[in-house]
Amino acid sequence: MLIFIGPLEQLFDQLSAFFPKFIGALSILFFGWLISRTVGKILSKVLATIGVDRLAAMFEDIEFVQRAGGMKAQVSEVLAKGVYYMLMLIFIIAATEILGVAAITQLFTDLMNYLPSLLTASVILLVGIFFANVVQGLVQTLCVSLGIASAKMIGAIVFYFIFVTIAVSALAQAKINTDFISSNLTAIVGAVALAFAFGYGIASKDMISNYLAGYYNRNKIRIGDDVRIIGVRGKVVMMDATSLILQTPERAIIIPLNKLTTEKVEVFYPDGQEDHLLEPGADS
Repeated sequence: MLIFIGPLEQLFDQLSAFFPKFIGALSILFFGWLISRTVGKILSKVLATIGVDRLAAMFEDIEFVQRAGGMKAQVSEVLAKGVYYMLMLIFIIAATEILGVAAITQLFTDLMNYLPSLLTASVILLVGIFFANVVQGLVQTLCVSLGIASAKMIGAIVFYFIFVTIAVSALAQAKINTDFISSNLTAIVGAVALAFAFGYGIASKDMISNYLAGYYNRNKIRIGDDVRIIGVRGKVVMMDATSLILQTPERAIIIPLNKLTTEKVEVFYPDGQEDHLLEPGADS
């Protein structure tokens, strides 16, 4: 019987020493939960009141976000939840220190130290998406104003190039090894850009020649002129960056502007002056 008394007394002593620590840890977790929950609710209401949720509306207009399913949570709620979990981590660390569980304490301490890096990476990624969308819009507008075809596709390529670059930076900020991605990103982007430039150059050869012809001949032919081009006489009723519309008594004809440099063009003046010939490559 005496054999069991010693171990039982030792176990009782350990439980007696552990029980107050356990009650103290539970008390810290309980009050920590109350404090974190209260702070989270107050912060959520304050952020919603000052209009932080409008940021979500800005991101909802981004095509990339729409394809990803949109912003499914309010920004104020996300930020409030983040603060809630950060406060809970602090109280959990305090509770595990009271219990004397060093391994668990270190685990939550490392997680707490990692959160600033994760938060910074998230901010970089969100700002990067917004910046890439702004640049995409500028590129598309520029391409449309210059009469360049596939403006939307070019804008999308610019967007994803900026997005991938910033995403890699965000991953590096989050302390995720990006050496493999970084070492291959340049080669991948270069190959894609070369393939696109080659294919787009071949596909848009005529369009570019029309655009250049319109630029160099913009003062030679004007809307309202009575002209003869490629053997057809009519009135110029519209011109854009790549073509003009020639109105004849029977029909309207769309003529690429590169014909101004490869064909003979006759302009008939209403005052009876002699026809003015624009030979291919000649100056007026």
